[in-house]
Amino acid sequence: MEFVTIADVKVPVLPHSEKFPVFPSSLVETDSVKQTLQKILYPMLEGMPVLLVGDAGVGKNALIYYINSLRKQPTLRFSFNEDTLPEDLIGSYRILLDGKGFTWSNGPLTNALSEGLSFVADEMNLCAPNIIKRFSSVYESNYLDLLEGSGERVKGKTGFWFIGTQNPSEGFEGRKPLPFDITKHFAVVYVDPYTPDEMFYILKKLYPMLSEEVLKQIIRISIESEKRIKSGEVGKGDLEKYHFNLRTLQKYCNRLVLFGAKDKTVSVREALYLFEEPFRKQEDRDKQRELIESEFGGAIKLVPTKGYVQGSTIFWNDKEIKTWDETKTISLLSKYPTPEPILHFLDQVFTAIQAKENILIEYREDQDPQEFLPLFTELTGIQIESVMLSKGMHTSDVVGALKPTEEGNIESVTWVDGPLTRAIRNGHIILISGLESAGAELVEKMNMLTDDARSLTLPPESGEYLPVKLTEETSVVFGMKSFRASKSVTTISRAFRNRFTPILFPELEDVKVLEEILEFFLPEGVLPRSLARFHLKAKELSEKRTIGSANLMPYRFGIANLLKWKNHIYRYNQTDVKDIAIRGGKIYYTNQIADPKERKELERLLEGYLSGVEVVSTLFEEIEEKKKTFTVESGLNRKNWWDPELHKRDPLTGVAKKLNSGEETKRGIEINTPETGGKIKEGADAWYGEDTQGNQGQGEPQGGGGAWGYRTEELYKQFLKKRRLLWDYSIMVGLEEFKSVFGKELEEVELNLEQLFDPEIDIHRMYKNEGSRVDARKYISYKSGRGDTKIFDKTTIEKNDEKLKGVEVTFLVSKCRRIFNFEYSIAMLSALLVSLHILNEHDIKTSVHTFCDIKNSKDTVDIFNLKSAEEDYTPEKEEEVFSALCKNWQGDSIPEFQVLSNCERYFSPDAQTKIIVILSDFRGQRAKTYIEDELASFDTRKMKEAVLKNEEKNYVFLGVGLGSRYIAEHVFHDSLQITADNFYSMPNLIGAEIARLVQIHHSLRQ
Repeated sequence: MEFVTIADVKVPVLPHSEKFPVFPSSLVETDSVKQTLQKILYPMLEGMPVLLVGDAGVGKNALIYYINSLRKQPTLRFSFNEDTLPEDLIGSYRILLDGKGFTWSNGPLTNALSEGLSFVADEMNLCAPNIIKRFSSVYESNYLDLLEGSGERVKGKTGFWFIGTQNPSEGFEGRKPLPFDITKHFAVVYVDPYTPDEMFYILKKLYPMLSEEVLKQIIRISIESEKRIKSGEVGKGDLEKYHFNLRTLQKYCNRLVLFGAKDKTVSVREALYLFEEPFRKQEDRDKQRELIESEFGGAIKLVPTKGYVQGSTIFWNDKEIKTWDETKTISLLSKYPTPEPILHFLDQVFTAIQAKENILIEYREDQDPQEFLPLFTELTGIQIESVMLSKGMHTSDVVGALKPTEEGNIESVTWVDGPLTRAIRNGHIILISGLESAGAELVEKMNMLTDDARSLTLPPESGEYLPVKLTEETSVVFGMKSFRASKSVTTISRAFRNRFTPILFPELEDVKVLEEILEFFLPEGVLPRSLARFHLKAKELSEKRTIGSANLMPYRFGIANLLKWKNHIYRYNQTDVKDIAIRGGKIYYTNQIADPKERKELERLLEGYLSGVEVVSTLFEEIEEKKKTFTVESGLNRKNWWDPELHKRDPLTGVAKKLNSGEETKRGIEINTPETGGKIKEGADAWYGEDTQGNQGQGEPQGGGGAWGYRTEELYKQFLKKRRLLWDYSIMVGLEEFKSVFGKELEEVELNLEQLFDPEIDIHRMYKNEGSRVDARKYISYKSGRGDTKIFDKTTIEKNDEKLKGVEVTFLVSKCRRIFNFEYSIAMLSALLVSLHILNEHDIKTSVHTFCDIKNSKDTVDIFNLKSAEEDYTPEKEEEVFSALCKNWQGDSIPEFQVLSNCERYFSPDAQTKIIVILSDFRGQRAKTYIEDELASFDTRKMKEAVLKNEEKNYVFLGVGLGSRYIAEHVFHDSLQITADNFYSMPNLIGAEIARLVQIHHSLRQ
């Protein structure tokens, strides 16, 4: 018998069938690779199945290919997913083409058993365990009973070897831990990531032309980046998992070989593209840039992007990309504006295209790159094939299926390529959109297309047994997906993501960039400036919930709104450009505003921003001229055709009307406030000034009002002595009376919020030999002799009512006299009542605590528990909570960080997702005059530290700020600000935010 030595282990070379191919491998044997090979080989020699577990990119399949290439053993690989059925592996009966009989077709597992081959169950933990157990006899006793067929027993021929590979269930979408009664039959081998020395050894062997110093630098950057991700220093709070490994390093080295191995500028640029640019948050990008700068020495100078087309080639900085349609390329470049962010984005895309990488375009929902899509997908002149995915699609929808011929005769069918197969055959560019919408049962089927194989295996009914392969020269695979908004939304796995180069579409939100985009189509000056500034103002108002505060979801205004507005002006250009612009602004912005008052206010802003347009009488002529000379922007400086200085004005003029007179504070509230020295005594807290609607600002320190105006500590001490400790700050109203006034509004809020907590719907597609609904696709396959008899649709729809198990929400309310007034008291009461009711209806545990210094001693923190997580929210408990929140608001404020010293006390031991909603003005114990001082104060800094420390322990915070000081947004990742203008919407706002946080941060632990 012939033998071969692999990793110092003597392995026999067995005879095999030549019907199946042996895959080559270029694995580099390092010390750890050698050890891993030995862990695999010894169980293999004992006839034991092996389960390889490891992170993406550690080479699990490469190890098997390496072993089998040396011992000349074919490998059959089947990618498991959520849609895998036993017949996919074992086989099924098919009707003969003449319709006169049946034939049995082996599946890949049966072929491997009968031929004595290696069978790789790729991504095994994506499949349901109850499906895997169907062939448990294979990994337990080396045989399989063909229950679906003749019932015969197929024993594993000499040489048969079962190998499973999988990513860990932690950190990978869709992966589930396999039960012990399966894994106990395997020799489980965890494949460790490569050490730095091994990475260097591998890269040096694969890329001998690169300098050792550059290799060491990029390895250090990669290792430090991965370390930062795991520690939460970067990427924290991002729902997509970043990952850097040997595959990323190989991309980097390939790029250096392509664009200049000795050019330091290239080395730095590609490090930025691969290790800084994928991060979405600016603070993460800044940290990564500092890391790269420290490795390569000194600050990085950005090189301006330049490009032109000549001789059927796109010359773009140091890249040369062939164009198959020079006219089309030039035309596209002339039709789209290219401000610096777009040029920078295109440079990354062209880099990936020339390096033959798969490209993943990610974008924020309101920055959809659809408007610029042809610019980066069709610039090479190759035809594009779009493949749009969604949940519930069949693989056959994109790969292909048997369909009736044009005559429509069911006896006559033919194979019809789907868009994905058609694009591969024709060498087209492939654009796969909706990756975040499709399930793993579809996305994971494209593994071979996106890995080194770059091919697609068609189903048997296609009549083709060899995979169709991408055309190396022309084909590019683009994937597109929006940023993941919550954990309840599906996304691609980290392993699938690792096969792409992620490139973020730029967030076009700088006013100068927007003006440059608009000036590509419209005359420079007042009109583009007005459009861009109104667009950004509308975005700001919607994001801060100044408009849409009563809605469950904020209004969204993206780049598409702005460009469609521009198109409206461009299309309907008339003498009165201002009227056309206002009409377009209403169509694409204000008409969607539900509240009439908010709509009217936004329309007033629109007219204010466009007020400068009316003075330009010849603007419509300039637009017409722009249409005639529509071409690429030149680098020549142009003269302004109007004087901007003559038209500068504020969009809003006049004095705003005071909306709140303070009369509301007198209704339903008993107040007895001691003298403070101010000129006006009004409201619950004349002491602290305008933010609490006390004495209308007269008590501010710099205004001379109140004791603070004298700036003496002595007067403050005298005030405390003079003040009775038990002055009654209470709302004199009962729960029944409260509900009679606000009942209707609260009921509407409850109905709205109920929808956000609806159970998840799971669709299970199954097909049987019997049933009442026939699937047309399955029936056509059956009649053609290329399908089985499972033609009846047995799809089931299930509701996952336990998806919220393990969620707990704690409310911490600052109950002190400083923030006691009508608006905030009513807002907190209604928000708590609604939230507690809705959460209780969905079996989400809640607790309520208030905090203050009740005796005003300045050295104590009093935390009162109104409801614990273990208590049911009964009508009696509702009455108790309401009553407690109506009375005794006379306590002093305390620094909020003090209540976060031990957050565990607020939750039950069963809590998995812990959400803390904290309501306060966040001004600490001593309020400051200016917000800059508030933010820089000791109390605020300590609060930030406490929040960050607790976030590292997986607590989730929602900071609800009260008053006109926007402090919460500087302290908390998620925050709301409640003012006198939007207090009536607080139940909706808090409820919607809690629901959003649950969806983002909670995933059901099975």
